[in-house]
Amino acid sequence: MEEIFLQIITNKIDMLTAKFLLLPLISISLFYILLMIFIRMKFLKGDDVFENFFLNFQFSRIYAINCVMIILNSYWFYLLYNNNILSLKWNFVFDLSNVYLQLTPFVLANLIMIMLYKKTKETILNIL
Repeated sequence: MEEIFLQIITNKIDMLTAKFLLLPLISISLFYILLMIFIRMKFLKGDDVFENFFLNFQFSRIYAINCVMIILNSYWFYLLYNNNILSLKWNFVFDLSNVYLQLTPFVLANLIMIMLYKKTKETILNIL
């Protein structure tokens, strides 16, 4: 587990595949957990716009996405900081130790959250 979550560079294809599966799945499950929490909370009480449940749900999705992005990018920064970003070889080589390949699961998780954000924003604009 330490090799999956606490190291950037892994030399095993199984660990890299686990990163590709686990990081997006963990970010999506964290999104849904936070979404359940934010739905139960009442934001901006007393306004007529927020009495609409569907609109409140969409705003809760945006709050959950923002929280997941903060957590995910903080984790990404923590990994880069602890693995000494200056010692990583940022040149492009065609092997498993390629830094860009190792950081792709983080980019994938960020792209999933960005797509959810865009869809939610379009839905809110259609409601209003």
